[in-house]
Amino acid sequence: MDLPSYFRRYLRAIQPTRASRERARQLHETLCDRLAADTHFQDWYDSSFLYGSYRRNTAVQPIKDVDVCVRLSIKTGEHAPEAVVRRLGRVLERNGYEDKTALQRRSVRIDLSGTTLDVVPVVAQGGDDMPLWIPDRALTQWVETHPKGHLAATTALNKDSNNRHVPFVKIVKAWYRHQARTLRGVERPKPKGFTLEALVAQYQDPDAPSYAEAFVAFLSNLRDACGADLTRGVFPAVPDFGRPNRTIALRMTPAEARAFGAIVQDSLAKARTARATEGIAASAAAWHEILGPKFPVQAATATTMSAGKAAVLESDDDLEDDAEADAEVTRIDLPVPTRLGTLKIAAALAHTQGGTIQRNYLNDARALPKDWWLRFSIVRTSVAQPYDIHWIVANHGREAHEARDLGHERTGTVNWERTSYRGSHTMTCELRRGGTVLARATHIVNIG
Repeated sequence: MDLPSYFRRYLRAIQPTRASRERARQLHETLCDRLAADTHFQDWYDSSFLYGSYRRNTAVQPIKDVDVCVRLSIKTGEHAPEAVVRRLGRVLERNGYEDKTALQRRSVRIDLSGTTLDVVPVVAQGGDDMPLWIPDRALTQWVETHPKGHLAATTALNKDSNNRHVPFVKIVKAWYRHQARTLRGVERPKPKGFTLEALVAQYQDPDAPSYAEAFVAFLSNLRDACGADLTRGVFPAVPDFGRPNRTIALRMTPAEARAFGAIVQDSLAKARTARATEGIAASAAAWHEILGPKFPVQAATATTMSAGKAAVLESDDDLEDDAEADAEVTRIDLPVPTRLGTLKIAAALAHTQGGTIQRNYLNDARALPKDWWLRFSIVRTSVAQPYDIHWIVANHGREAHEARDLGHERTGTVNWERTSYRGSHTMTCELRRGGTVLARATHIVNIG
């Protein structure tokens, strides 16, 4: 089942608390004040600003990493990346972060109690909205990044998805943290959060009617496009959503790529089962296994709501901020679930279009061979006539992409479709009246 109210409570639980947000802000301000007061660094220091998931509002609770850009008034042609990162490290060491810093490929990490500051030196290319240069020690050169471009792209993606992109990114991040870190014990799982955001931008279905369906669609699209490469230990190129025609620079071992592919495959199978599971309690338990302990397993009551809120509080100081945190979750603008009528569809298998039915094909059953025909029809619905019946096909996988046949829509009481492409595809039936959807049902078809 899709359980929209349960996903809303899950989003509330993974939303960073006010205490976490306030700590991130204070850490940034303290860093900024210390660097500005360092008279031996004034020849380089210009300003600093927050970026990353905290700035894009895609972070999840707890906020473990705070990304800060330190803008330098230097010329990249006059300073080697190695020297810039090392000097920034020395400056931080003498400004209250002694024995807490570590040089990274493009930044200096500051390890504090429960939180890591990732301090990135940047040099402007032009105006405030232009890309920036950052030093890459491994490549021994300055490379381009565009924090404000990523922020603008995130805002646009959120608008285009009816304000669901940002919440869905949080769901994906919380899912992967649970799967990789909690269940498999990976301390620093890859891909990291920014790459997950880029994968969501590339493979999400912004028109999915529920978060549950969006989650299944995302994993299915990701597996169909990248599954073969991940199995071979190759992490595919990921488009950079903030810089058109660019890809994200990634460093992943074959073992890390295969591990990520295995998590995607395992979670996709379990998510499809969770959606198909009848009964709220059983379905919630299945989603709980996939998404982690913050996904509720019982219906909201006065008692469980209080317990659920208490579970995400960091300290007693957060109690007075709970109302504000609730308001912020509301401002995410979560979609209001439409109360649709019930609809059940069925698929039957035949050798030829209009031919004798051989057997029924259940939802998400084992893969069918190519060149068979499926007859889709309505079994029952609670919607009273009149209505129009729309059959919507969504094809996935390499063969469908190569054939440029990613889907189509037809109308009629029944609909015949041929098993043409390998992959996992969906047939969605919608009952509409005057352009309004009255009921919807989806049937997954696997073709081997």
